[in-house]
Amino acid sequence: MTTSDILERILLPINDLWCVDNVQINEEEKSVYVHLSYKFDFVEIDGRDYPIYDYRHERNWRHLDLWQYKTYLTARIPRYKIGGEIRSVDVSWADTGERLTTLLEKKR
Repeated sequence: MTTSDILERILLPINDLWCVDNVQINEEEKSVYVHLSYKFDFVEIDGRDYPIYDYRHERNWRHLDLWQYKTYLTARIPRYKIGGEIRSVDVSWADTGERLTTLLEKKR
């Protein structure tokens, strides 16, 4: 099992739409940055596929610590156009607008 497999299956609250792209460890800061990417070039909403319109700027979410390391999830959120409105894809690890993952909020 690879590190990405362990992260995706056990330690991260991501669904099948996302995958681990990269993991960076900063020994000085004692932090881990897990970079996630959206797997598809479309978004399925109510059984219909919408192409990715663009991506929001990269964001970080504070996640549960991995041992003594502070952990952050990092991703660019895809947006899609439905009618004349541009919407962002919901992420499985955090509520809209939050900077903490759902699992970290529950722990607090």
